[in-house]
Formats: sequence, C-alpha cells, structure tokens
Amino acid sequence: MSTMKISVLLPIKNQSQMLLDNLKAKVLPYFDSCGLTYEVIICYDGSNEENQKIIEEALPSLPAHVRATPYEAKLGKGHNVSKAVLASNGDYCLFMDADMATDLKVFDLMKPDLGKVDALIASRDLKGSVYVNKQRFKRRLIHRLSKIWIRFKLHSKGIHDTQCGYKCFRTPLAKVIASRSIIDGFAFDCEYLYFLLLNGYSIKEYPCAWDDGPDSSIAHPFHASADFMKDLRRIKRNKKAYILSKQEKEALC
Repeated sequence: MSTMKISVLLPIKNQSQMLLDNLKAKVLPYFDSCGLTYEVIICYDGSNEENQKIIEEALPSLPAHVRATPYEAKLGKGHNVSKAVLASNGDYCLFMDADMATDLKVFDLMKPDLGKVDALIASRDLKGSVYVNKQRFKRRLIHRLSKIWIRFKLHSKGIHDTQCGYKCFRTPLAKVIASRSIIDGFAFDCEYLYFLLLNGYSIKEYPCAWDDGPDSSIAHPFHASADFMKDLRRIKRNKKAYILSKQEKEALC
C-alpha cells in the first residue's frame, strides 16, 4: 500500500477559480494526509479564454505534482476525463467534480480495496449515503428516470448509482477504456462501467456524502438528459468494440 500511487484527475470547463480554491483548501491537504504517493492532473479543455488564463497563471505557484494537460478547444466532461486518464501514471486514477459535490473522505473507504478491485465508485444511493442538502426536484426526477433507463439499456442492475462524479479505476484498464471511448458528454460514466461489466471486471460501490450545490455545471438538465439518452443508445450500438479478447485481458492482469 505504501508504494501505491494515485492520479487525481480534475476535469473542468469554466470553473477554474472554484477548482483552484478547492484544490488548495481541500484536495491537496486531504491527499497529503492519506499516506499515498499522488499526482494531480487538471484538464480544462473547452474553457473560455478567461478561465484558461486563470489555470495557466496559477500552475507555476502550485506544487510540482500538480500539472495540467495541454489545452484543447473541445467540449465535454467525458473527453476531459479520458484525456486526463491517458496522461496519468498512477496505479489508480481517481476523478472528481470541481465543485467537490462528493465528500473527499469516501476515499477513506476505498483505500483498503486498492489493488483488490478494478473500479471503486461512490454512490449516492447506498445505505449510509447522505445528501447534505435536499436535492432539487428536477434533479431527483432526472436521477430516478436515468437510473431506470440505464438499467434497461445497459443491464447495470447490480450498480446503484452510475452517475456520481467520484470514481477510481485501475489505471492500465482505464487507459484501454479511454482509448476506445466514443462518448464526450455526461454519459461517459456509463460507457466506462458498461465496458467493465461486459468484460467481467470488478466494481465496488461506497456510500458517500453528497451536496447538490448551486454551481452545477448542468445549465439545462432536461436538454442534457435528451443528449444523455442518445449517448446511451450509441454506447449500446458500440458493444462489440468494448469487448476485449483473451489476449488483451491477459495483458491487463
């Protein structure tokens, strides 16, 4: 465990100051206390010029183990996460939202399972999970409808919450998924988990504290949900491309 390295991935779009504030006040102090080697990778693709500048000017003053991927004018959280995954060099890569909606301390529960489980994911729907603030009605409705549709399309019955933005993957496996990913939007979580389910990899969920704050990056949730459903259909149609050969699985052991 002492030699385990974690790549902490922070995908953002136009939330640069929020990310930097949370990085300094929460992320760095927490992972400094965890007893693991770690790096932080910021991916800010799709951000406007002002937010690009905030990141670029802040980087020289941050610790050496904090870096950013080269900027690209591309949109989509899925793109940002996959790009950061491909740039990572830890044993596991852990991504989270810039607003820190999920309490960082769920990682305390995950740590004992590092090296034993392929994917460790926070869940808002397990016994022991806590909503710090009552979730808004629209978000509750979309969350419940999405769960039904995801289970129907991707046969993910054993997973309680695919969309909580706090997930940790064994890095060699995550890089294979990222290299085959076709989803740039919010349904990328489903794509990653569908890949794991199809190939028989282990997934474990952990209860978390979650705060649906006012700074959600989803400006138009119902429009985003329509795009989400389209992407689920794309994932399903791409099923054959996700299935690994016996040789590919052996190479990832």
